[in-house]
Amino acid sequence: MPQMHLKKNNNNRTACLLQAELVNYERVKEYCLKVLKKEGENFKALYRSGVAFYHLGDYDKALYYLKEARTRQPTDTNVIRYIQLTEMKLSRCLQREKEAV
Repeated sequence: MPQMHLKKNNNNRTACLLQAELVNYERVKEYCLKVLKKEGENFKALYRSGVAFYHLGDYDKALYYLKEARTRQPTDTNVIRYIQLTEMKLSRCLQREKEAV
């Protein structure tokens, strides 16, 4: 299968996985990272990677991919919303760490 079809298939698989009732964010992450290996500028893969990492609780990586997506499409409201959610989660984590000390 040509490379372009593989990238499209992984992007399409990711879209389908995100529509499932019980989303398997580990698989979403896996497919997105495959797309990004070949096509590092792919907006959908960057955004979906950020969403997957967010739901997997890896907020640092989520923020990285979401900010990369924002550089491609600065006005995308979904990206902006997930960046805000991620920053709130990171802020809460830092607050808990300070309280624990």
